[in-house]
Amino acid sequence: MSRGVSIKSPNAAVFVQNGPSFSELNLDVVLYKLVQDFSYSVSLPRQELKQLGTQDLSLKEMTQQPDVQLNLTYIPELSFGNENHGNFKSAALGTSTYRNMFSGVSERATNFYVVNTPETGNIDAFDSIKFNEDPFDLTGFDCMAFGNCFPVSYSLSYGIGTLPSVSTSYICSNMVFEHLTGTSMEMPSINLTEGNNDNVGRCLFQIDPQTNNDRNPPIINPTDPQSSVTLQNLQVGGQRLSGIHFIQAVDMQVSLSRVSSYGLGNDFAYNRKAQFPAQGTFSVSSLVSGFDEGFVTGVLSDDRKYDFELVLASGDKKMIYEIQKAKLDSYNYGMPINDKMTFDASFSFTVTEEEGLRFSGSTY
Repeated sequence: MSRGVSIKSPNAAVFVQNGPSFSELNLDVVLYKLVQDFSYSVSLPRQELKQLGTQDLSLKEMTQQPDVQLNLTYIPELSFGNENHGNFKSAALGTSTYRNMFSGVSERATNFYVVNTPETGNIDAFDSIKFNEDPFDLTGFDCMAFGNCFPVSYSLSYGIGTLPSVSTSYICSNMVFEHLTGTSMEMPSINLTEGNNDNVGRCLFQIDPQTNNDRNPPIINPTDPQSSVTLQNLQVGGQRLSGIHFIQAVDMQVSLSRVSSYGLGNDFAYNRKAQFPAQGTFSVSSLVSGFDEGFVTGVLSDDRKYDFELVLASGDKKMIYEIQKAKLDSYNYGMPINDKMTFDASFSFTVTEEEGLRFSGSTY
């Protein structure tokens, strides 16, 4: 039934499954923190067939289940909680505080739930959520649920006067709309091997207190004295990137291709195999403060690789991105009249489960 008023952002909250996408067990949820934007799109693949004797199509039908693309944008937080539960990194403990992107989680999928407050009453969604181990009753709420969500892209950008922003994309096998009753709903996920959701468990609207679900986590700030951008000088010379510099903006993007495999007797993709290496790009914009020696022709005989470190802090707590073995793709200088000289450089790098991009976070 249509609402009497439009749905607004304070009326919505985003949760992610605390566990695998398909399970016969009942699983609780984790709040997806500091979400800034949410969107999704559906592509309906159709097969066209003609035959002799007519100009018109004889067939224009769907032969497999449509895929759903889900996009979520959020402000990153110190513990990389969204990255952990969104399967961009593993939360498992190891011998190092750093975790490689996609290591051990590249073939995992999860489920997302976007809940909206009832029509009656202009209330915030967070007012109905209990941030402890107690279930919360969402009777009267609406829910958009996305099943079997595999991560396919990740980007980070920030600059002078802006907070860092992460944008992510997922390819999903299913989505459902549901009017909620009580404290749970059936998971939207599909058993991809069988092509059905027989015996699927329920999503419990109950937050695990061990998952650090602070509704207002510390906000990181690129201008915090503990935040930094550590770069290496280019072999071609020109603008100094190491040491003191005047970085204006950085942008990093990683895309992971997946092959969706189909089989007879199953109209869902039974596998979405990750195709490594993932492709990454990194760009930096800076004011020009001086020049180092170097020459362009040297890159042919000595095409160097560069390591970069991005540190974002909130007080004495830090989160770190470490880009490894990036190669210079292009750079340019500009100096408009009555303004300052600027420098822009673009790099590319590859990401595997062993190297390319690492994360290190902090608890709070």
